[in-house]
Amino acid sequence: MQKIDLKKFQALRTRTFNLPPQKRVSSPAQALTFVNKRGFVYFWPIKGVDLPSLWTAVAGDRPVADKHDDPGHITWGWKDDALDKKIWYYGKILRGKATMISLEIAPYFYALSENYGEPEEDYLIAYREGRLPQA
Repeated sequence: MQKIDLKKFQALRTRTFNLPPQKRVSSPAQALTFVNKRGFVYFWPIKGVDLPSLWTAVAGDRPVADKHDDPGHITWGWKDDALDKKIWYYGKILRGKATMISLEIAPYFYALSENYGEPEEDYLIAYREGRLPQA
């Protein structure tokens, strides 16, 4: 069995998570590129889950700040501004945590879901089966 070289793994993680200060995400366009290159990312870092997050790509490898004036919280505005632009899929997908998924790989996530058929029709099927709650 092959062993993973820890230094190579850490170097890959550093690149993938955009950890070097000079590689940090600093604009909405860069945020979109970050998500698209990785396919999916968490919005926040998740304890015990070593996957990229937009927060870490913007603010570095540190805990999410409690103070609302922290520069890392710029991610909120980017996420909110992008919701109606349909540039990525955003929802509580993986482990019920805020996740951003590139539109290119969203169909694969859909295929792995409990849904079936066409995405445009699933809500109608759920409605007919009585699985949609009343508003």
